[in-house]
Amino acid sequence: MSVATNTLSFEVRDISGQKSATVNDCPVDASISEVIPQLLALMSLPMNDLSGPISHALRRDSDGAILHAADVVGDVVQPGERLVLQPSVEAGCGF
Repeated sequence: MSVATNTLSFEVRDISGQKSATVNDCPVDASISEVIPQLLALMSLPMNDLSGPISHALRRDSDGAILHAADVVGDVVQPGERLVLQPSVEAGCGF
């Protein structure tokens, strides 16, 4: 019988590849939207620019799939997986 774990570890880097971190003990029941602010702080990435808050997204490095804010870490991230933290691009006019 295997023992269920409540956390997992994964690697994350920013879109430029200049900053990276290994995340240990991430709760498997956390949502992606709960994890992103922690990753920004861990990697010393800005949460705001001159226009206000910057939206970010996580994507899997292996297949480029975007992980949605409501996704649960344990459902969409595999242990040891590599993720990319990137600013979200929102279409529209800023006028």
